[in-house]
Amino acid sequence: MDKHSFTTKHLLQRSLLSYMLYPASRLYAGYMLLRRRYLFPMPYKAAFRVISIGNLTSGGSGKTPITIALAAALKEKGLNVVVASRGYHAAWEDQGGMISDGRKLLTDVSKAGDEALMVASALPGIPVLVGRKRKQVLLQAEKLKPDLLILDDAMQHLKVARDLDIVVFDSKVGLGNGWVIPAGYLREPLSALPENSIILLHSKNGHVAPASLQNTLLRTGLPLFVVHSSADTIISDGRMISPQALAHSSLSLISAIAHPSSFEASAQALALPFRKHYAFPDHFAFAPNNPDMNRFLQEARNQADELYICTDKDYQKLQQITLLKDRLLCLSLKTTLDPALVDKVMGVIDN
Repeated sequence: MDKHSFTTKHLLQRSLLSYMLYPASRLYAGYMLLRRRYLFPMPYKAAFRVISIGNLTSGGSGKTPITIALAAALKEKGLNVVVASRGYHAAWEDQGGMISDGRKLLTDVSKAGDEALMVASALPGIPVLVGRKRKQVLLQAEKLKPDLLILDDAMQHLKVARDLDIVVFDSKVGLGNGWVIPAGYLREPLSALPENSIILLHSKNGHVAPASLQNTLLRTGLPLFVVHSSADTIISDGRMISPQALAHSSLSLISAIAHPSSFEASAQALALPFRKHYAFPDHFAFAPNNPDMNRFLQEARNQADELYICTDKDYQKLQQITLLKDRLLCLSLKTTLDPALVDKVMGVIDN
C-alpha cells in the first residue's frame, strides 16, 4: 500500500488500525501540548514582526500559495516583507541561505528546495531566505531591516516568537479522522492552537467545506477565514496556453505533492483530457536513480508525443530533465484572499 492510500484508509478516516494506535496517539498529543507550553519558555524575539503560516495536519494544506498571496498583498500595503521557507530536502536546508534578494534568483532548486524557489519566483521585489534553523534565518533577515517576516511552514517550530500564527486547513481533508498521529492526520490536537492564531480554510476549485468542519473550527473561538484557489493558467516556457489548444493533445499529469487528487481536480476544472497521473511522494526529487522514476522516464521515451502537465511546485525540478524540457506544461493556480483577512493581519502588524 502506498503512502497516499494508507493516509486515505487509516488517517483520514477511522479504521481498525487507527483504533489500535489510538493509545499511542493520546500519549503523543499530550507530549505535543507539554512541548508547546513548557519546552521553549523563552523563544527568540526578532526586532520586526513575525508571522507563521503553517498547519496542524501532517500533509499539505496549500500553505505556500497562501504565503505567496499574503506576502504580495502586504507588499502592496507598503510593507517591507521578507519570506523564509525551510528548504525541505534541499542542500541548504541545514546551512541556510538567501534564495532571492528581491531582484534576482541567487541559486537553483537543488539548493533552495521546490517550495522556496516557487515562492521566490512568484515574488519579485521580496527577498526569500531558506533554512530549518529559524532563529538563524531571523538573524540573517535582520540585515534586510524588514517590517515583517513570513515564516512558511513553521507551526511546530517554537524556538522563535511569532506575533501571529496563521493555521491552514484543506477544506476537503479538514482534520482527517480527528486524531493525532500515529492514529490520525493531526500533528497536534486542535486545543494546541495558540491564542494569537487565525484559521484559514483553503478551498480549491470551488470545494465547500462541510458545515461540521466549519463549526468545529469556529468552536475554537479563533477568527476563521476562507481562502479560494482555482486552476488559472497553463504555462509553457513562459507563454500562456489555452486549455482549448490542448484538446487534441496526448496529456499526462506528473506531480510530487501531498494530495495528488487536488491536482487532478485542477486539471479537470480546465477540462484537460489527461490520460494518466504519475503521482510521486511529496517533495520527490525526480532523481534518475529511483526505480519509479526510471519507469516513468522509459514510458516518456516510448511516447514521444506525450505532453506532461505539472504543478508550480514541481516545475523547476522537472525542467532539469532534458527529456521533458520541451514537453512540460505548468498548471498554475490563482489564490484569492478575503480582504478582511489582509486587514486583520495588518491590524496585528500595526499593534
